[in-house]
Amino acid sequence: IIFWRFEQHRTALEISPLAQCSKKTVYNILCLHQDYSQVTNPFACRRGCSRILDAVDTKYIHALLQANPAMYLDELQEQLLTAQN
Repeated sequence: IIFWRFEQHRTALEISPLAQCSKKTVYNILCLHQDYSQVTNPFACRRGCSRILDAVDTKYIHALLQANPAMYLDELQEQLLTAQN
C-alpha cells in the first residue's frame, strides 16, 4: 500500500482493489505510516495470548508428523517435551 501510494502515486480508491481491502483500511495504514513510519501502532496493546510454540517447535512437530503421520497427539506432546528438555 505504501509503495502504491508514494512510488506509483495511486489514490486510495485505486489501491483498495489492489490490496483487496477497503478504502478506510488503506487510509488507516497510510495514517499509521505517517505517524510511526511503520504500518502497525507500536504503542497498541497486543491482542490475544502469547504463543506457546516457537518456529523451532513447529518445525519439529512438522518433521515428526511427516515421519509418522499416524502419531497420536499425546505421543506428539511427549516427543516435543522430551526434545525441549
